[in-house]
Amino acid sequence: MITQLTGNSRLLLTVNEDGDWEELFYPFPGQFQQLREMRLGVFDVNAGRFAWLRRGNGYTIRQNPYGAGHLPESEWNGYGLRLTVRDHVHPNHDLVTRTLRLRADSPRPIRLFAYHAFQIAESMYQDTAYVEPTVPSLVHYKRGYFFEFFAEPKFSRAVCGEHTLKGLRGTYVDAEDGRLEGRPVAHGAADSVMQWDLEAGRDRDTEIQLFMAAGRSLPAVHQVRDYVRNGGYARFVRESEAFWESWTQRRLRHPPKDLSDHAREVYRASVLVMRHATGSNGAIIASPDTRSLVAAGDTYNYCWWRDGGYVSKAMDEAGLFENAARFLEFARACQNPDGSFFHRHFPDGAIGSTWHTPPFLQIDQTATVVAAAWHHFKRGGEDPEILLEQWPLVKGAANFLASFRDAETGLPAPSFDLWEERLGIHTYSTAAVAHALERAARIANEIGKDPTAWRTASTEIAAAALRHLWDPERSRFVRSLSPRDDRIDASVLFALKLGLLPWGDPRTRTIVDAVEHRLWSPKVGGLARYEGDEYYGHENPWVICTLWLAEARLLLGDRNRCRELLEWVATHATSTRLLSEQIDSGTAEPKSATPLTWSHSTFVDVVHKYAESERRGEVPED
Repeated sequence: MITQLTGNSRLLLTVNEDGDWEELFYPFPGQFQQLREMRLGVFDVNAGRFAWLRRGNGYTIRQNPYGAGHLPESEWNGYGLRLTVRDHVHPNHDLVTRTLRLRADSPRPIRLFAYHAFQIAESMYQDTAYVEPTVPSLVHYKRGYFFEFFAEPKFSRAVCGEHTLKGLRGTYVDAEDGRLEGRPVAHGAADSVMQWDLEAGRDRDTEIQLFMAAGRSLPAVHQVRDYVRNGGYARFVRESEAFWESWTQRRLRHPPKDLSDHAREVYRASVLVMRHATGSNGAIIASPDTRSLVAAGDTYNYCWWRDGGYVSKAMDEAGLFENAARFLEFARACQNPDGSFFHRHFPDGAIGSTWHTPPFLQIDQTATVVAAAWHHFKRGGEDPEILLEQWPLVKGAANFLASFRDAETGLPAPSFDLWEERLGIHTYSTAAVAHALERAARIANEIGKDPTAWRTASTEIAAAALRHLWDPERSRFVRSLSPRDDRIDASVLFALKLGLLPWGDPRTRTIVDAVEHRLWSPKVGGLARYEGDEYYGHENPWVICTLWLAEARLLLGDRNRCRELLEWVATHATSTRLLSEQIDSGTAEPKSATPLTWSHSTFVDVVHKYAESERRGEVPED
């Protein structure tokens, strides 16, 4: 599971619970996942003892992000040794730094080993690894992707080999007798190991600064390598750490003081996760987690327009206006000719995989992008130039939303729901479309365009929702029509926020009470998605659903309950302050994608609404 991450909008590195690099994405967060495996090993020369640093191998690990930028740190202790590793990606160079500090309770010679196997361009074969002895450095490459390792002090030895094919386990076995004896070049399923011969002391740290430059050509990585070597290795470590100290001081807003210190730290981590999940081109990935590849045959490493739209809005709330602007530019580049949005896209803008039938549509996703454009205008200083830039996107999407209607009911025509499971006419999707068309009308009015058609369509759809989706016998909205689904669904809370009913209407409180009563997890707390949900477990509570409830309670005037729910979410973050998609309803452990960018963005959004309600006495409009 991912426990820590660091990135620069092109290169994204994640670290797992063993302190190993888990994923290495380049040239965009979420694309491509270039790494197959890495591990660190220690050989105690006097004892003749070798171990890879893993739980159960005689070592324990403690992880706690360090510094204001929540940069990854892992510390192993065992056999009288302590090894601390700090990882970070340089803010403006495609360069990863590992600072390793070794100390022993009694002085002794130690050999440290670093193993790396790549899956360059997400394929394990046709790679090359070779040692460049004159530097020395170690290079892995395939086609247009190059990765070069170099260090201070220089590694003592480095060897290359193969894994997976021919029945081979991997070149890491060459290290397990405490000495490397392999060859300097390999191709195919290539991997490599580096070795340092060190003296570990008791009163001072023995330090290694290991660098990995990423680039699209050999000259590109060599240029970064030489820049670091000529500029001084320690300088680049200091630069990266100093940048994040400055960034967090200048950019991170202060969460409310009546939240716990832990909740405030989760807020800060959430803003950083949003930034790390956003590519230089504006793509926002749902999660860097790739574990679902084994269970479901695919990952969360895509840009969904619903997730991206809500993350964009939260970034605006947190002051990351340039990131939100880049997302809207990316959306405009990916928009379909008819104004709609495909299910999801790769981070480079290519159409992503789908399990939907044509037209591969979740109508609320198109709506969410329109609403994000209006929100960006409101939070970005209300500059009409912003709306003028987004006008082609808004016009195309709004015209599509206004025309994509069911002839019989006047509601949006059938599409897949926000949970991506059912084809039909959904209450949440209907509310999202009515809300987006009203926002599109506002945008049109701001820049002198005629808003009439979109405002009329929004009013018609909202009225049709009350006629066709409201169930007077149960005093609530049905979940879906075509086919009818009466199950209670937490998404109705967000539908209420989008304007299906006024918050002063007594029916609104009745709905919120019913949702909380039925979907609240009796053992661990938190709100499930819907009745009978079996995704990753039975009615697991979801972070976003719990936060929807928190905002609903806030809008109903109950700030205390909102704060309680914010604290519940913070309490169920990982020890490294990451938020998952779900919480196990039996064990309270994180489930599914971790971190989920949408979970973090919703936490940020509700914290800001909570803060605004204290300052203004009311919750601001989205």
